[in-house]
Amino acid sequence: MARKGEKTTIIFVNKNQSSSKPIQVPSSLIKHWKRYVGALLGAFVFLLYIIFQLSTSKASVELSKEQLAKELRMSKKQSVTIDTSAIKKYYQSIDKKLMTINKYLKARGIRQIIPNIGGEGGTEELSTKETGEFYNAHLDKMIDYVAFTPMGYPHMGTITSGYGHRENPFTGENVETHKGLDIRGRYGELVKSTASGKVVAAGRRGGYGNCVVISHGNGFETYYGHLSKILIKAGQRVKAGDKIGRIGSTGRSTGPHLHYEVHRYGKIINPRSFLTLE
Repeated sequence: MARKGEKTTIIFVNKNQSSSKPIQVPSSLIKHWKRYVGALLGAFVFLLYIIFQLSTSKASVELSKEQLAKELRMSKKQSVTIDTSAIKKYYQSIDKKLMTINKYLKARGIRQIIPNIGGEGGTEELSTKETGEFYNAHLDKMIDYVAFTPMGYPHMGTITSGYGHRENPFTGENVETHKGLDIRGRYGELVKSTASGKVVAAGRRGGYGNCVVISHGNGFETYYGHLSKILIKAGQRVKAGDKIGRIGSTGRSTGPHLHYEVHRYGKIINPRSFLTLE
């Protein structure tokens, strides 16, 4: 049994019987050389196993990448196959709705833009993207038309006097022409703009009393008369639904109410057709 610290001298002799410098190694290393060689062989085998596992993992990753690329190519090929008949039916449905909106706009004197791109006269040559962009641009114009076209009530109340001929409300005699609608309201209740636009007048205006006039583009102007208070100024831009004044009885008036008019290219037209979309 080799003691701790004991060393063994090893001398290497060549063919000429000449020796080299002796080497001293621990005696335990000589005695247990099989164990150390076995450990080295085990380490070598483990290293080979690690290399094999890495090679296998790399091959698996490459296979997965190839499989993914194949699936993406298949998905792309499938996405190119589009059911054009279904898309055309979808755009035809949009056409019908847009034509309905255009019909209501036409009744109010608004110029129409009817695309009919997905209908019977449509072409198959336009891509889905081009068709979508066309409709998007058209709908943007429709939004502008709706925003800048007077619609609805400037104040929710009962109409006490309509557009056209009526008896003089002061004397009850003779017939006079009423240029707009009189809408009942309580003193101080809010009046709102019926469309977006620019305020061109805000102040006293003869028989209208305190009056606001808004230009909406497309030739439209709206008048709001007999106000007790004006909440905006000339030159100011307003949006549909903005508060512009309060109900009053200024000017030629028999009591608190709102006088509302709609003009188109300088001609006074009946506001009643603008109160609803019907």
